[in-house]
Amino acid sequence: MPPNAFAPAARMVKLRAIGVGWLEGPGPHDLHSVAQRVALLIEGLGPTVLIGHSVGTPVAALAAAIDLRADKPNVVGMVLSNSGANTKGHGDVESVIERVLTSWGPGLWKAMTERSLGVPCPDELAEGFETYPRRITAAAVAESLRSLKDLDLTNMLGQLSRLPAAIVHGARDPARTLSHARGLNDGIPGSTLSILDTGHTSCVEAPAEFAGIVRSIVERSLPATH
Repeated sequence: MPPNAFAPAARMVKLRAIGVGWLEGPGPHDLHSVAQRVALLIEGLGPTVLIGHSVGTPVAALAAAIDLRADKPNVVGMVLSNSGANTKGHGDVESVIERVLTSWGPGLWKAMTERSLGVPCPDELAEGFETYPRRITAAAVAESLRSLKDLDLTNMLGQLSRLPAAIVHGARDPARTLSHARGLNDGIPGSTLSILDTGHTSCVEAPAEFAGIVRSIVERSLPATH
């Protein structure tokens, strides 16, 4: 998913938004290394709500945990969307990795987009979904997916309990189940669970509802005068 996929929802929230293309560049692209880089980025931003979608959810959770150990943490909230604490019950990740390595190209990108989106792609995002994969490599995607397969956030989610957190799940998500979302919700005390009538890409399919969830986290985490 291109980083600008959050743009429609971000406009509705009316706050500065930065889409992080964390699969770009030389890497490494394992999720712990990516989270370290995101945590470094956060250092200069001030109060920040991290939004993680799909494989970006563990990146956001790990980066938040790193930031919370800093003398002056900047992360004030999280929205974790269409993902889970681990890949149990998430299908055969190895077969996905093999497909990425052997079939990386427009045909696969189109199939992945169609599977993820439960509605036609909005016109303003269509070009991004078509061209963004050209900026990343199959090797980077495979490395991130291998890392995802081996990762289990269950035992560290409690570290995030001091942050207002919202868990978002698409009722028609073909990739993740409601049990994955509930696992995140149960693991982060005080978090909320919102089930939207979407597929795997809730921020694109229901931008107004998604923006409302982000806004609720902002309002819980920052004083009204900020």
